Parts: sequence; structure tokens; C-alpha cells
Amino acid sequence: MDIFTVFTIFTKRRIIAAVLLFSLVFTGGAADAKIRSKLSKRSTTSSNSSHSDSVLPKRGDIAVIVEGDDEQHVRITETKIIDSLINHGYRVVDEKKMRAAKAAAVRAQAHRLAMQGNYEAIFKLNASYSCAATIIARVQGGQAVQNQIGLYTATASISLMAVTSRGTKLGGKSSYSKEVGFTEYEALMKCIESAVESGMKQMY
Repeated sequence: MDIFTVFTIFTKRRIIAAVLLFSLVFTGGAADAKIRSKLSKRSTTSSNSSHSDSVLPKRGDIAVIVEGDDEQHVRITETKIIDSLINHGYRVVDEKKMRAAKAAAVRAQAHRLAMQGNYEAIFKLNASYSCAATIIARVQGGQAVQNQIGLYTATASISLMAVTSRGTKLGGKSSYSKEVGFTEYEALMKCIESAVESGMKQMY
């Protein structure tokens, strides 16, 4: 075998090896890209699912029940929670329907337990209202006090918890606020609004 023949065989082998290596790298890279794409999609889907379970559902109505020692505090808190929900694109259970359901359930054991934060009781109320979630809130507001320059300072503490129709529990923490206003009512409105805004962040 002469030198030319040996050189030709050696060159052909190098070319074949290079082609095989290129093919392996190219197809392997494409496979890796496909795998990474699938994993990314699964991760995104899992992340979105996890996120959707940690916020109030957009589909369906949201029921709002507020309790407190002062009826004025209750009305203001209820209004602020409903306003917050609507501003974030949620639908709220019709007020007349809500009042009728609340009146029918006010003596029920489930209602009393729900207002104490009992998970199962809230879940039952949620089913009875036929809604996507029920928000239970309890407000405690202090008496507005006038300071030396004539302004009023008010405080409010609001606990918020929600249970969705899927059984997911949201919130559960209390929000405290202290605000100043030119009148007792303004100071009270501002501190309740601030406490509600802080508490509702747990739901969105």
C-alpha cells in the first residue's frame, strides 16, 4: 500500500468522524432544546397553577361577611372590601342575596363558627352561598381621639380570611392601621381603608 492510498483512507476516516460528531452534537442539541422547552412549559404551568391556588378565583362571585362590635365600623369595612374586590376585577355576591343568606344563617352553628375563623364552617357557608369564595372579616376600631391641634386620630384592626370553593384557605393575618383626620369619621374611614388595603393584599 503506497503513501497516497494510506493518506486517502486516513482523510476519509477523519471526514466520516467529523460528520458523525457534527450530527451527534446537532441532534443532541436539538433534543436538549426540546427537553428544556418541555420542562420550561411544565414549570410555567405548575407555577401558574400554584399561583392560581394562592389567590381569589376570578370565576364566580365572592361573598363578604363582616362582623364587629360597632355597626358603623362593620358597614365601612364591608364597603371598602367590596370596593377593593370590584377594583381588582372580581364580582361580588348581590347585596340583597347576601343579606338574605346572612339573615337565614345568623342563628346557625356554622355561621358562629365561621366568624371565629373555623375553616370547615367557612367552607360550608361558601357552599351555601354558591360562590367561588367567602371572605370573613372582623373589625375592631378604637374611639377617635382629638389631639391638641384639633385633629382626630383613629385606629383599626381587621382580620381577614377567605376559603375558596376548592377548599383553599387564604389570608388569616390581622392588619392594623392608625390614621389622622379633620373629623372623627374621616380618621375612622382612612384607618379602616388602610387596614383593608393591607389585608386584601393577601388575597390577590
